[in-house]
Amino acid sequence: MCTLHALEAPVCSIPERLVPVLLIVTCCLLGSLVQAAPPVEGEAVAMALLEAGASPRRVLRLAQRPGWDQAATLRVSPEVETALGSGADQESRTEYGPEISVPLQVTWAAEAGRGQSRYRVRVGRPEVRAVDEEGAEPAWRLAEMLGAMSGREGTVVLSGTGQLVQGGLALGSGASFQLHALVGTALSSEWFATPQFPESPVGLGARWAVARTLGASGLAVVAYELVALHRDHGRVRFQVHTRLPEGSTTAVVAQGELRFDLRQPFPARLEAVFTSSTALGTEGHRRLVVTRRTRVSLERAGALSSRAGEVVAAPWTDEAGEVRAR
Repeated sequence: MCTLHALEAPVCSIPERLVPVLLIVTCCLLGSLVQAAPPVEGEAVAMALLEAGASPRRVLRLAQRPGWDQAATLRVSPEVETALGSGADQESRTEYGPEISVPLQVTWAAEAGRGQSRYRVRVGRPEVRAVDEEGAEPAWRLAEMLGAMSGREGTVVLSGTGQLVQGGLALGSGASFQLHALVGTALSSEWFATPQFPESPVGLGARWAVARTLGASGLAVVAYELVALHRDHGRVRFQVHTRLPEGSTTAVVAQGELRFDLRQPFPARLEAVFTSSTALGTEGHRRLVVTRRTRVSLERAGALSSRAGEVVAAPWTDEAGEVRAR
């Protein structure tokens, strides 16, 4: 049995015998997706410049301007690896969940005061692709859940240093609690926008970290390294480390790479992998370890189609057998 709590790891009991891994994938898939964004919340409690980098150095600031717009596609691909037993008797298997594709359109909306700008985020029609016939049912459920995003609009407020000040999306009626949690986490995460840059001048090789509160006593730290910089274009590698509140047993770790353009406040390209591992039992050789990995990419794409504003709740299956939400 697996119970999903928003922004928490699913709690599963050890089966008496090895059950098909697909059941584990089905019950833990939403948990994997909810964890597909760094669990950051609240205000930044600290920023530390660890290394200023090589000369020449300069202050990195976004050139936020009216008339700006960008189309992008967000893709999420989860997988679940299970290992039952230990030593030579260990049985291991990996199952891949449905691939999700969400088109986005972001436009400059207005100045928000104090060097901040407000952007309008428009979501196109999400698509869910089942890996195989066995994955059709969880893909269908996921497509139904994501249908509440189709054609919806929201806002994001960014500071001149790239700090995400505010983010929200008006979901459609009937949106699940899990979807609200997933969207809220994504829009408050560090990777959704260009990295928060230090106030001080930096150069190639600069390293800095941003810490945010996580629950009552937890902490999430995003560590950045500037690995490329040429005029307005740059590239950073990042890692997300978490110290969860006392009593929690699962930490989510992420690492990836993000390309930015200071003339565009959202990533030119993002690739990241989010990983969490949970031991679901420790009785002798029946120890079961579930490792969830979620691969996320965000890249530029063509403009949304004229039909992107339509909201159709029911998913459908095309001739190739792909399950889609409209």
